[in-house]
Amino acid sequence: MSEHAAPAAMPAELRRSIANDLRAVRPLAPPIVRAAWLLPIAVLLLVTAGLVLGIRRDAVRLGFALTWGASALETTLGLGLIAASLREAIPGTTLSRRALALAFGSALGATTTMTYLTWYVSPIAILRDPTLFIWRVCVAGTVAGALPALVVSGWLVARGLPVRPRLAGALYGLGAGLLSDAGWRIFCHFSDPAHVFGAHMLAVSLTTLAGMVLAAWLSRR
Repeated sequence: MSEHAAPAAMPAELRRSIANDLRAVRPLAPPIVRAAWLLPIAVLLLVTAGLVLGIRRDAVRLGFALTWGASALETTLGLGLIAASLREAIPGTTLSRRALALAFGSALGATTTMTYLTWYVSPIAILRDPTLFIWRVCVAGTVAGALPALVVSGWLVARGLPVRPRLAGALYGLGAGLLSDAGWRIFCHFSDPAHVFGAHMLAVSLTTLAGMVLAAWLSRR
């Protein structure tokens, strides 16, 4: 008698059931192409705060490079992080530790450099804000602006079935936060690093955390 039994034949009814359940699916577009779906939101966030609420009063002193130029760079970084999350979401193409370090490190390095350069050229601090009104406005405005990009990114990533959903969520949460902050800094008049890191970057950190929570929730569904 053979040590290995022959595999049982699949019943015809089961075979028909499987065949009827099969559906052709459209392959996912490359991550950079799907990230481009966020471009209209990114452009809207870049210009809305400045057009609706006004341009920061030191814009002339800062010049184009440290206003629209720096914000355009931050927008590009945000879209790049979302594209990275979309790649991370596809099984078999997860990001290496070096790529992840480059992604998060670039965001940290660029925002820190822009903050201190802006402060060096135009040092404007908050002299008095006992009710933390300015702090609350900047935090709430940045978080609220990030929500559309956060939701769309979450939906796109969930379609790819990420094996590390919280990591993918951190990437697109950070990206959405940077997209929002890129526009908000065009309006905010205060360049003090204590304000920028205490309000703007706090809001970006909150959107990063929100991305992780959203990705984990979507993965369970």
